[in-house]
Amino acid sequence: MKTLWFFLILAILSFISLYILMKKMNVTNVLGCYFFSNILITNTGLIINLNLELTKQEPGQLIFWAQKIPELSLKPALLLWIIYMLFSNRTIFSKFFYFLIFLTALISIELLFVHIGYLKWVDWNVFYSYLRYTLIILLLAIYSFYFEKLICRGKEVNTS
Repeated sequence: MKTLWFFLILAILSFISLYILMKKMNVTNVLGCYFFSNILITNTGLIINLNLELTKQEPGQLIFWAQKIPELSLKPALLLWIIYMLFSNRTIFSKFFYFLIFLTALISIELLFVHIGYLKWVDWNVFYSYLRYTLIILLLAIYSFYFEKLICRGKEVNTS
């Protein structure tokens, strides 16, 4: 029960951080990337857990919601902040540093679930998790880039 409350508090903080991010980025892009990241996280998780059976999840409603709440709030927020940092006017070194920090935070959520026994890695390891989230970040960055271009194209004024 403590884990569920912990992740509920983190979910509230992550939604507050998304509100801050909406002031820095285009609102439509933030919402589009949020929903797309949810799709990517959920689908890759289902493929890994149910289809390939590389991980096992303990049964129970409390365990399910303790894992689902960060999947719907904290992980997409971290991914959106990674996208914001990658497209910001920072040096390549600082972008890489923030990328590693946020990526490690994403992996640490899964490691916490493994540590407390909510998730069991059968044929899965940390390297595969890094690979999974790096692929998700790459797809999300491509989506965000072209979605932002599409949004900006609609704002151009035709003077002819």
